[in-house]
Amino acid sequence: MRLQRLVHVVVPALALAILAPAPVQAADSGIGTVPQGRQSNSSYAASNSAVSNVFATTQQVSCYTPEVPYATSDGPNDGYDGETPCAAGTATTGEDQGPYATQAGSDPGNPAATPMLVKDHSESDIRVDPTDPSHLIGSSKWFVSAEGYNHVLGFYESFDGGAHWTVQGHIPGYEGWTDNTDPVGAFDGHGDYYSLVLGYQFFYNSDGTHNFAINPSKEPNPAQPAEVIAVAVRKHGATAANDWISTVNGHPDFVAPYPAKGQEPDKQWITIDTNPASRFYNTIYAMWAVFDGFNSKVFVSTAQALGNGQHTAWSTPTQLPTVSGTASDSYLLPHVAPNGVVYTSVTNFPGKNAFCCVTITVDWSTDGGHTWQGPSTPAAKGITRCTWRTRITAPAAPTRS
Repeated sequence: MRLQRLVHVVVPALALAILAPAPVQAADSGIGTVPQGRQSNSSYAASNSAVSNVFATTQQVSCYTPEVPYATSDGPNDGYDGETPCAAGTATTGEDQGPYATQAGSDPGNPAATPMLVKDHSESDIRVDPTDPSHLIGSSKWFVSAEGYNHVLGFYESFDGGAHWTVQGHIPGYEGWTDNTDPVGAFDGHGDYYSLVLGYQFFYNSDGTHNFAINPSKEPNPAQPAEVIAVAVRKHGATAANDWISTVNGHPDFVAPYPAKGQEPDKQWITIDTNPASRFYNTIYAMWAVFDGFNSKVFVSTAQALGNGQHTAWSTPTQLPTVSGTASDSYLLPHVAPNGVVYTSVTNFPGKNAFCCVTITVDWSTDGGHTWQGPSTPAAKGITRCTWRTRITAPAAPTRS
């Protein structure tokens, strides 16, 4: 998974250089002169002296009430010790520890009886505020149970260029789903931060494994859709862990809800046009893939960031053009060029008869996401897929990334 993502970051970038119209630079792009040529070994070694490491997520203690409790512990091996109730006074974030509005319709037994301690983190994303380069927001998975793969998304925020991360907590608004996953966010031109959330429901079998059965009556929270692509916004100037906007007109800020299992959204990504010289300044592009058990297709929805944490309604999701007759498309990585053209890589996984190799193409829009062109001539093809085996000690379940 990680190796694939690294390839997708690098190869589409080569394609963009070939396909993009000549960029129109703003009067002051803020881009300095970058020295060209090879760097000497001694110069590279010397540059390391200016690098320092900071453990961001250990600077505060977070607790929240998970939608589905998971009591199993694989401890004491490898640091596992199950869920840990959050004793009074333990948390330092100031976040709401629950229960939460989206948990109101949960089945008996859900959510957990008490808040649980966040003890583990995985996957990460970090963004720089275009209005203030010292202002950073990072996000990652926020685990209360590594054994149960039980987590929501968390955030950590710095106002001094990453030296200190004084504000953090879980990203609120979607606690009513078993998991929130795949951290990714983007700042708009107003300095508001958008977290694109993938929330999904599952329950635990008696042996501790996950059950994603297409059966709404067994889902832990029938009051909410089975899976959602949604948004939580942290407006510029927010100071407390709970200062997020995750509702619109009294309901969660859904980009695309999926009421029942069988249509599985995943691999979401977001980018925002933050160039004031662009015709599409502050256009938000949200993208994701939808898996149906046999193949997958990729979609995009757009909105306009208005400032003060507000945005226009999300457009109806549009399927992006891909290689015809393909089995599965995924791994979108949208970026906006200085002239407002938005590009995304699209990774095609062929059918079983050609299972070994994948192809990467590029789609693009020149009108702010209203229409899309592509796919391009493949930027890369014939890429051999990585395969691996994982040994999982029961009762831990296969993870979903």
